[in-house]
Amino acid sequence: MENAILVTEILFAILISSFLSRFLPKISTPLIQIAFGVAWYFTPGLRNIQFEPDMFMLLFIVPLFYLEARNIDRKALSKDLNLSLSLAVGLVMVTMALSGVALHEIWPAIPMMAAVAMGAIISPTDAVSVAQLGGVVELTPRQQSVLQSESLLNDPVSLVGFQTMLVALATGSFSPVGFGWQVLMSFVLGTLIGAVVGWLFDRVVLFMRSHNLEDVTTRMLMECFLPFGVYLLSEHVGISGLLAVVACGVVITFPRTGVGGDVARVNLVSNSVWHFVDFTLNGMVFVLLGIELPIAMRAIWDDPRVNLWAMIGLVLLLTVLTLVLRFVWCVATLRWAKDLTTGKRRKMTLERWHSAVVMTFGGPKGAISLAMAFSLPYSVDNGASVPVRNIILFIVSGYIVLSIIISNVMLPLLSPKPADTSKEEWAKRDIVMLRRTIAKIVDNDTPETHAAVTRVLKSYNDRIERVEANMPSASPREANELRIRTLRWERDWLTKAIATRENVVNPDAQTITQLQGAKYLLEHVDGVLERLEPGEGRGRGLMFNVAKLRRRFMPVIRRFWEGIARRTPGLEAERTRAIREVQVPLYNDIMERLQDLILDHVYDAELVAELLIEYRRALNQILDNSISPLHAADSASIEAVRASALRMELDTIREMLENKEITREDARLMRSNVYLMQAESVV
Repeated sequence: MENAILVTEILFAILISSFLSRFLPKISTPLIQIAFGVAWYFTPGLRNIQFEPDMFMLLFIVPLFYLEARNIDRKALSKDLNLSLSLAVGLVMVTMALSGVALHEIWPAIPMMAAVAMGAIISPTDAVSVAQLGGVVELTPRQQSVLQSESLLNDPVSLVGFQTMLVALATGSFSPVGFGWQVLMSFVLGTLIGAVVGWLFDRVVLFMRSHNLEDVTTRMLMECFLPFGVYLLSEHVGISGLLAVVACGVVITFPRTGVGGDVARVNLVSNSVWHFVDFTLNGMVFVLLGIELPIAMRAIWDDPRVNLWAMIGLVLLLTVLTLVLRFVWCVATLRWAKDLTTGKRRKMTLERWHSAVVMTFGGPKGAISLAMAFSLPYSVDNGASVPVRNIILFIVSGYIVLSIIISNVMLPLLSPKPADTSKEEWAKRDIVMLRRTIAKIVDNDTPETHAAVTRVLKSYNDRIERVEANMPSASPREANELRIRTLRWERDWLTKAIATRENVVNPDAQTITQLQGAKYLLEHVDGVLERLEPGEGRGRGLMFNVAKLRRRFMPVIRRFWEGIARRTPGLEAERTRAIREVQVPLYNDIMERLQDLILDHVYDAELVAELLIEYRRALNQILDNSISPLHAADSASIEAVRASALRMELDTIREMLENKEITREDARLMRSNVYLMQAESVV
């Protein structure tokens, strides 16, 4: 029961960290989860745990490596394999040697082999941390591919180096030739075993698929077993299991082959399950990492034989040393690499220097390094005058935190700034988003809502046609600026209308109705503007802004109130009538301002005209609804479906952002459009 409670608490921490990451987009999710783990350690009543390195590798690292290899771009991997291997093999071995020698020279009390073992621990980049970078910074496809491939391939080298140094420390002898042979055999045999098992498994699944034997349950059980089986088989024969898992994930093709509804449904379930597993295991890795870091550091903190400030300085020195070494290696590799088209070596242009800097800061360390550090035997302290194991644990822990922080700070500064999306690119992504939303609307259609759904679908088709056939010359950013400006006009008009009517002595029934309608409408417009103006004096820096929570939950509260209003006889009709009383003069005033704006030539005339037409269409609908009660009832059904469709549109935007099909800037602009359309759906 105690373990079940522990797992539940960790899952809750992952859930909260995911929620916070939406309000702190500039901080990578791993950093937030590590902070939760550290807070966990210092929270009374929560049990602090210390993972077993072997079980940690099997239960967490193996499935995450399989997922990264399964989803890797194979063409990009083959294209940049030489560059990735240079970083994964050459750089790891050089970093291991130089950092180990530097530590021993600075602190001779630490044996050379133990120092080099520490160098092996801090050499590999972390596949999980690298995978999370894509959600924070705008890396080019090649940079993302090289960093991802490096993080998947460098672990066998570091593991073999680490194990070889431990053997050398115990026996007192080390053979460079033997070490090189072990690395080579680990790569060759690990890749061979993983590729063979992956190919056989692929044939089995495709055979089952061709004979209609594949179903969701069987497929998921087989695929969940695959990475663990490959890892255990490879480790049993003394070969790198992680590399075998990577090779297996790269070789399989069944998740991307096959046609038909049955195959699509199975693949959909499989992808959804693996997406959940990926998210959950990622979170657990970094929460556990945060819990383990204070454990690793506290032994040094309490040890009188070690100067804490000297240890911190040593961590900083090794961090700078490895970063400089990585930068020099990246520059040399880029200079030595040949152009794929011309076959000639290229000079270091400003763009290539920038790429080298990005690659330097794009190699954060993570859970594998800490797992190796915890697997250090206590026998490394034998004969030493200082606590060698605790010193290495402290260095590795500080190095991991520092590397993740540096990547999180430097890469956003180095990544391309989000430029204003061109109309052609915007059109393509916007159309994809609209079509996916249409598919969701159709899936939720019922006989009772069919007529309203048909009207809403027509409006979405009209939007797609407008994007395809009549793209405005203005950018999406300019269009949203104009729409925000009209909403501010609405807010000013409503504020003045409320002030005027509140000063009336003994107001009649119409004045009271207009006052109430203006208040309803002003509250709605203020809510929309809050969502559209997140950067004006609010939410800057790293502060957690309460206003963001309000903007998050107010739409939910409004929908709850609207649901009550619709089920209360007379309440919704009275509210609608009050708003209609105000909307007619309000929209007439906005249209007059837009007509004046066309003559000012501040915005593109076509853009202003399009917005003017929308206001006229909305005004005509209001006047028609006020004439026909039956039409108003139909309109209420349409508005309910339309509101649901806009929520689906927001879900589609979120999904596309999570899948990295659109940028954060694209998502912001698309959401702004939805918020503006929600502003029209007051009733």
